[in-house]
Amino acid sequence: MALIIVITVFGAAFIQGISGFGFALVAMPILSGITSIQAAAPLVALTTLTNNLILCIYYRQSFDRKVVTHLLLGSVLGIPIGFLALNYIPPGLMLITLGLIIVAYALYSLRSPAVPVLKSKLWAYGAGFTSGILLGSFNLPGPPVILYGTSQRWSPETFKGNLTSFFWVSVAIVVVGHGFQNRLSADIIRQFLMAVPSVMLGLLLGVILAKKFDPNVFRKIITILLAIIGVRLILSGIYL
Repeated sequence: MALIIVITVFGAAFIQGISGFGFALVAMPILSGITSIQAAAPLVALTTLTNNLILCIYYRQSFDRKVVTHLLLGSVLGIPIGFLALNYIPPGLMLITLGLIIVAYALYSLRSPAVPVLKSKLWAYGAGFTSGILLGSFNLPGPPVILYGTSQRWSPETFKGNLTSFFWVSVAIVVVGHGFQNRLSADIIRQFLMAVPSVMLGLLLGVILAKKFDPNVFRKIITILLAIIGVRLILSGIYL
């Protein structure tokens, strides 16, 4: 199992280094399959916190403080609703709806040369709010913020800087929550420490490779990854 953890976090970190997101979306299904959701969630949260911290430092000159603040304010309001949503809304319905929206947006982006720019800061609050709901319910804060980011025509560096800064703070809240719920056991800490070197190596290789992409190619890669994420969410909702 140790080898699977190391390989999984390496691959997830590599994708994160290239695109600026995707670690939890890759690592969570695999690790929860070999252990359990209860064991995988705190481990993924700790490793996600680590790789986002590293990327935050790397892209510290590229993120937009105002944008990240707007996203975080929305997220803080959405997280409690996410906790409540688990009790009142069928999880499968939530995942399928989100997946359909993401796939529709991705297909539109691939077919249309000019995706509308969402100029109002209310869109940032809305993306953060929706992300907070998903963070509180499914530990998947990425899709709404990624959708918002692709509409802003940020450079690849700004895109990654904004997303990793937002994710780092959001996941820190989740890690604190796991701590209060006594989920950060000695075994989880041991697995986390074992995974750190592979996280750093995966991030390094991903960041180096990403430098070879021009902005247009980068946006297409992000859009295709969004479509894959959307399909995965739909399937997860169907089989949940």
